[in-house]
Amino acid sequence: MQNKRMILIMGILVLLVGAAAFIGGKMLNNKVSPLGRYGLGGKGDGMTVVVEVLPAPELPTTRPEVVGPFVERQDNTIVIRSVSLKAGEGGEVKVVGGKNNGPKVEIVITNETMIYRDIPQLVPSGETATIQQTVAEGTLDDLNSQSMITVWGRKSGDRIIAKVMFYGNPVRIKAP
Repeated sequence: MQNKRMILIMGILVLLVGAAAFIGGKMLNNKVSPLGRYGLGGKGDGMTVVVEVLPAPELPTTRPEVVGPFVERQDNTIVIRSVSLKAGEGGEVKVVGGKNNGPKVEIVITNETMIYRDIPQLVPSGETATIQQTVAEGTLDDLNSQSMITVWGRKSGDRIIAKVMFYGNPVRIKAP
């Protein structure tokens, strides 16, 4: 009698360990979300939010000379690591390659350079939203390692003489 009970307990234990190993393997291969059977976005793979940003009227409508993250500053010269941009479907612009893959570019800021900083805005709730980008006058002193810079101007040798410089810090969302 006690032998049958021991076999039953061992059998249940083997089934539980096997099920845990199966679920753990699926989670490691991203087949099962730990947040539930359907994840955050319902029955799909995730949640999609589309935000259309209308450019600020102060910024040029032409393609910028260079875009990239801030690297360093020396007086009125800043250095950024350029990123390649590619136009996608529907007019969206995508960064090609990594944020730190491009060559360093020197940007010369003159007395005539207009410097603007991004004013972050809350995105309205819902799956689609349209917001108007707003900017304010900025200074080179506000630049930090998180700043993403866009420059319009003219090339002069290996440098770019900035006519308009725009910078902002990427918005990061942290989980609670």
